[in-house]
Amino acid sequence: MLRLTGSAVAVAVCLACVSATDVAVASAPIRPNQHFVGLVNGKHVNAVVYTICPGPGTGDGPPVSGQTVAVRRVASGGGDTGTGAHVIYARVTPTTIVELKAYGRAEPIPTSARVQCQGSGTITFSTCALPQPCGAGSAVDNVPVRFINVGA
Repeated sequence: MLRLTGSAVAVAVCLACVSATDVAVASAPIRPNQHFVGLVNGKHVNAVVYTICPGPGTGDGPPVSGQTVAVRRVASGGGDTGTGAHVIYARVTPTTIVELKAYGRAEPIPTSARVQCQGSGTITFSTCALPQPCGAGSAVDNVPVRFINVGA
């Protein structure tokens, strides 16, 4: 028979509260004047995008399906939504842009995108869909990525 002391029960209740709070914050809507970091396949540092390109070529090809981009709200640093933003865009390529409407909600990188087969690059997270002035106080967050060809 399992016996829980009063302090053990209190710890269990506190852990349940923390977990519920984390879930609520993880999917919070994007609002003005918030700092954020971009995530590529869940990572802000050492991010990798896997591609499917025939042979060891250095051209471009589609990303492997099931890969994602997302944003996480942070207290400072990274990007800034500025005074009016409610959306953050992940610019995978100049023509492939993924719209993110909430923190912690991963969206797929479209397999219709054409990314470099291998090497290094950057995915830019911004409150503007295109490179342009985005509004007062806004700042981008650039996530360095490594492209790895799994089709070679």
